Amino acid sequence: NGFKMTKTLIVVPMKDLSASKTRLSGTLSNSARTRLVSLLYQKTLNFLIPVAALEKVEIAVVTNCKYAKNIAKKLGVQIIEEPSNLGLSDAILHSAITAKAMGFERLCIIPADLAAPLESDLIAMLNSKAAVTICPSNDLGTNALVVSPPDVIPFRYGSKSSLSHLQEANQKGIRARIMKLDSLTFDIDTNKCLARAMQVVPEIAGVCA
Repeated sequence: NGFKMTKTLIVVPMKDLSASKTRLSGTLSNSARTRLVSLLYQKTLNFLIPVAALEKVEIAVVTNCKYAKNIAKKLGVQIIEEPSNLGLSDAILHSAITAKAMGFERLCIIPADLAAPLESDLIAMLNSKAAVTICPSNDLGTNALVVSPPDVIPFRYGSKSSLSHLQEANQKGIRARIMKLDSLTFDIDTNKCLARAMQVVPEIAGVCA
């Protein structure tokens, strides 16, 4: 399959640990929240590494968090330095510009807080032929996004961003595809998601204790 040879970069945006998952602050202590964020981030990278090898794509973390950078280094994952604490859309835009300059033709953005992603779901996304492929979260946010070229549409992360990303593609006459992939929609943003994650992934319950 010649398509796989497309130079694709998977990007994992990582906020500073202390600033992550503030919506869970009512449920979890700060230290439990930090442990949770750290566990999910490491699990995400460990999930991506074999898939990237299989699919012949590369991985980078976009962050300015020292801790996140150290983990990426240990795992041999590339780091895109975030100039300062940018918002998510700007951090992704920064990685898109960087990826393009590095010669990547496609960008796949994966959140660092997926509870139980499946290899088959990610591979399905990576094999999408559309210029823009959107995997919406349950609340219509964007959980996974594949764009080719990396800066083909402006990034509009935030509330109901999957609709905004679709609209950006439509306005430009670019073929967009919505892929509802269960394992990629399961992120941990709310207490309800956290409760479900604790049942699915025992480790998560362990760090939150």
